[in-house]
Amino acid sequence: MRIILFTGKGGVGKTTISSATGAYLASLGKRVLVISVDPAHSLSDVLEVDVGPEPKAISQNFYAQEVDVYFSVEKYWGKFKEYIKSLFKWQGVDDIMAEEMSILPGMEEVSAFLWINSHVEEGKYDVIIVDSAPTGETLRFLSLPDAASWWITKVLPLQRRLMKFIRPVAKIATDMPLPEEETYDALEDLFRQVFNLYYILQDPKISSIRIVTNPEKMVLRETEKAYTYLHLFGFPVDAILVNRIAEKGDFLASIQQKYLEQINQNFYPTLIFEVPFLKEEVLGIEKLEKLGRLIYGDRDPSEVFYKDKPFEIYEQDGSFVLKLHLKEVPKEKLEVFHFGDELSIKIGNFKKHFFMPRALINKEVKSARINAPYLEITFA
Repeated sequence: MRIILFTGKGGVGKTTISSATGAYLASLGKRVLVISVDPAHSLSDVLEVDVGPEPKAISQNFYAQEVDVYFSVEKYWGKFKEYIKSLFKWQGVDDIMAEEMSILPGMEEVSAFLWINSHVEEGKYDVIIVDSAPTGETLRFLSLPDAASWWITKVLPLQRRLMKFIRPVAKIATDMPLPEEETYDALEDLFRQVFNLYYILQDPKISSIRIVTNPEKMVLRETEKAYTYLHLFGFPVDAILVNRIAEKGDFLASIQQKYLEQINQNFYPTLIFEVPFLKEEVLGIEKLEKLGRLIYGDRDPSEVFYKDKPFEIYEQDGSFVLKLHLKEVPKEKLEVFHFGDELSIKIGNFKKHFFMPRALINKEVKSARINAPYLEITFA
């Protein structure tokens, strides 16, 4: 079983590349599901087939699904949704409005976790490809279990125990709907599934994150942020796919060249795939399969392309240490510049820019030393 999650800034072409990867894998005989968890679903448009809220066979070995929060809530959140709806109705909200308001913030992300975990537990597919939301929303999606863990482990059990004593008295004093035991059972089971998938997504033997980007300044900036935070949160990024690269000799190619060089330097040693700019739209399963072959060549797209950590941040003797993997061990003078949220490293002709996590932005560089094949920078 493999899970490959594609993310990237909106408009970079991640749905097309997700689908192309799935189509190519299906042609290799693997049973593949491409599941879109992006609220702005475009999977149906790319496949030229109406994709529903449950897996649908598109071609041999190829299945697709667009997660729909309303359908998912009915399927997974029945008890909890009915309780929330009853609360709104008790407050005088009419039926239609109560139905809409019962879809609380975060339910969409949780629904996506539940669907993917369900597919993992069923084991019907060799590869699950997740067409995710733009990078900011993806980070929120992937960090959801961390954000919810305190409430689930501390608050929910305590509230459940208290409710056993309060419920009989409260029912006499008020007609306000109170959660029943089955509501708590449903919630605990839902979050069990969410946390199960969370740990699977952090396992580099099973899961990989692939970032789709374009050779443009603003897109590259967001890619650097996503790359840093995904690794920081423990999610393995095994490849960067640079989409829409112009042909050599084209005016645009000369502009893109400096960004391509920057991408190869800044994301080393993560594998880089270059995807050419195509003069026609890639729509339908046949064209998507051809694009998949063009991207990966003779390589199996379900392969884990990179496993190690390109960088690591840890605390040592009251200071933070940033440990970066170097492309080569240079003998030239090492220079480190720190300004704002960016760290610039220069060794001879080699330059590398690193986007800084918030924890290090206001720290000062105390020392920098090469401990082959790593550069270790200590922040005071």
